[in-house]
Amino acid sequence: MKNFLSRYYHFLVLGLATLVTLGSATYLILQSLSFKDTFSHPPTAEKAATSEISHNSTNAVAALEMIKSKGIWKSNPNGSSPFVSRPYLLKDGKLIDPMISSAPPLFPPVPNQWLIDHQLDYTDVSILERDPNNKGFTVLEEFLAGTDPNDPAKFPNLCTKLTYTDTDIKKSTYTFEFLGEEENNGRMEFQLRPGQPIPNPSKGNRPDTSVRGVVKGEVVPGAPFLKVLDYVDKKKTINDTEYDFGELILENTLTGERIAITKKNVSREYQKRPIQLVESVTFHYQLTGAPQEDVLVERGKEFSLGTLDKKHSETYKLVDVSNDGILLEKGGKTFTVKSSAQSIPSPTGSSVVPSPDH
Repeated sequence: MKNFLSRYYHFLVLGLATLVTLGSATYLILQSLSFKDTFSHPPTAEKAATSEISHNSTNAVAALEMIKSKGIWKSNPNGSSPFVSRPYLLKDGKLIDPMISSAPPLFPPVPNQWLIDHQLDYTDVSILERDPNNKGFTVLEEFLAGTDPNDPAKFPNLCTKLTYTDTDIKKSTYTFEFLGEEENNGRMEFQLRPGQPIPNPSKGNRPDTSVRGVVKGEVVPGAPFLKVLDYVDKKKTINDTEYDFGELILENTLTGERIAITKKNVSREYQKRPIQLVESVTFHYQLTGAPQEDVLVERGKEFSLGTLDKKHSETYKLVDVSNDGILLEKGGKTFTVKSSAQSIPSPTGSSVVPSPDH
């Protein structure tokens, strides 16, 4: 047996190699046929995988669009956002959460919530003096007036931007000597002599100081704002001498003020009473962010004020001028403009207050 194997060993090896070669060739042929079928008819599982990949690609596009959308990054009502924490502010060494109702106001008298509700930057230390929407009024002025600083069609009363000083008031001073009574054509006239030239209707309104006779219920010639109301008979004894201190009662028809003029006599206590008439006022009108304008207004006359864009205007009437301020009227409501000397300085610079009756 050993001799046989040793004699035919190389034939046996050759036969085994041939068998291995044939087997390998057969396996490769079968695999190649299967590979061709794979491309012509893909398995169901592979189709499902392809569909899943396509679906996932669609989701990725949608996700990218959501990322680009601004709405998704909108801040929360408390001021926070996906990248910003809820805001806290440091005031007087303490952290303050302006979102809670118990927090002290950052800018008195304006509540924190009012600033938040109107989307105002409460981190700005000068926010009350700002005019964020260029309306001509500060944030504080809008708060005090109860208007919305973000509403371009709503404004505080424009007269709140008026100021004046006592030197801006033009006055005329009248003095009269009451000389007594005199009958003229069956009627009793009170004789008045002006201390300075005033128009004389009986002489073509040329100014002079001649005596004018006026009866009860009529106005003084040359001074139509003064009306004679009554006469009061009075006597006064000075150093055992009796003097006539009768009083002629006049009314300033523009203000309603009553003025008593004493009958002229030779006593040391006799004095002329000056009567002042305000003829006009020069107001200073200045909207926030605009230069100052001077507005000359005559007593009893109307005048208009406009906004920065000139799209809104308001008409006022100068009603009265007194020591308490200047009274204006608009739409049945009255407003008192106080002089700079009377006004308490405020961040707004406003010196107008509604009259108590309105």
